[in-house]
Amino acid sequence: MQPHPIGNGICAPRIPREVAALIAALQLKGANTEALMRLEDREWESLLRFCDPSHLTLPLSQVESRGFPEWVVERLQRNAADNAERFTHVKSAYQEVAVVFRECGVDCVVLKGFTQAPEFVANTRLRQQSDLDLYCPKKMIRSAKAALESIGYQPENIQDYSRADHLPTMIRHGDWQWRGNAFDPDMPLSVELHFCLWNEDVSRFSVPELDNFWERRITRSLEDISFRALDPVDHLGYLALHILRGLLLADWVIHHVHELATFLHRHAKDDRFWKTWKERHSTFFRALQAIAFFHAMSWFCCDVHEEVLSTCRQLDEGIQEWLRRFTGASLEGMFRQNKKWVWLHASLLKSPVEKRQFLRQALLPSVIPTMSTPSVRLKNREPRRFGRSHLYGQYLSYLASRVATHAYLIPATLFQGLALWLSQRQPRKQL
Repeated sequence: MQPHPIGNGICAPRIPREVAALIAALQLKGANTEALMRLEDREWESLLRFCDPSHLTLPLSQVESRGFPEWVVERLQRNAADNAERFTHVKSAYQEVAVVFRECGVDCVVLKGFTQAPEFVANTRLRQQSDLDLYCPKKMIRSAKAALESIGYQPENIQDYSRADHLPTMIRHGDWQWRGNAFDPDMPLSVELHFCLWNEDVSRFSVPELDNFWERRITRSLEDISFRALDPVDHLGYLALHILRGLLLADWVIHHVHELATFLHRHAKDDRFWKTWKERHSTFFRALQAIAFFHAMSWFCCDVHEEVLSTCRQLDEGIQEWLRRFTGASLEGMFRQNKKWVWLHASLLKSPVEKRQFLRQALLPSVIPTMSTPSVRLKNREPRRFGRSHLYGQYLSYLASRVATHAYLIPATLFQGLALWLSQRQPRKQL
């Protein structure tokens, strides 16, 4: 393992050498490519396989490439060119949806995607986008879904959406086929209709003030398209919550954290913005966002405004201790499963009864995945290698590995929780 850039007394996460090298190159302060220069071809191949599903290929393409293998430079240049062309299709897809929504009387707010430019990513052509994320109030969701169906979009029902904050992803079935290029300009865009900005049924706690976001929405323009978007302060709040959601669901959030770090770095001296942020968002909401802010600072070494630092320092003691110990848990989780997030989630629940119910369900999952569940076929977002075994043999092999994993995870997670609890009985340290 390479030494990881995460410091401040936090244990460096156990991640592959090539990924640690990438993170070192993406630092907002003190970035360096020395570790990347030392990678062998097989490590570059591994890194690029990781970068595509983690949406870090295009950020890597912006790193000084002097000394990179020629084939890597050519691959990154090709990806960037394809994505620039793809953005033309992204705009066309959005404009088509916007027209049919307008005809059907549906209003929406565009989330993430191209709305991240220019504050969170300098150029939207350098941001990977595979779908359109649109939020509609619940009263409009059925009309929005019908409008999409009228122009050929159909729900994709091969995944479990029980923990999602959107309807099943809607896609157009055509003759396009996957050819191994994650930036293929012709790859169809899917649409995700979000019915909430925070799913309290899944998280077990609410953020009531999100209801105000809709009334504060604004109209933005980007090149030749106009769209409804969140107010800038609310946009930041939503992205931070989206990262927190990913942390609590053990999802991959690294590219969102990098974009958040970029925003924080750019606005480190913006007193007016942070004054509005403090006035508009409650203490509780700001504390939730601070969890994401701390990850951005730790992973990508960005400058931040004093208001951000102050909010981090005021976090609950249990959350502060979790951040000291486990900020790298999500990075590790991309390569080996862990349940360190369980203790962060539990610390956000106020009711002891709610905590006990949550811990029982989180540590002892009762749902047995079916053969169609993506996790049966994928590991770390890559196809599992089963050899030539029969479909049922593959499924049984997956179940066996799942049982073995949980046999290790449960005691390990309990031990981590005990260590976390004991550490809070020690004299408090400054975060």
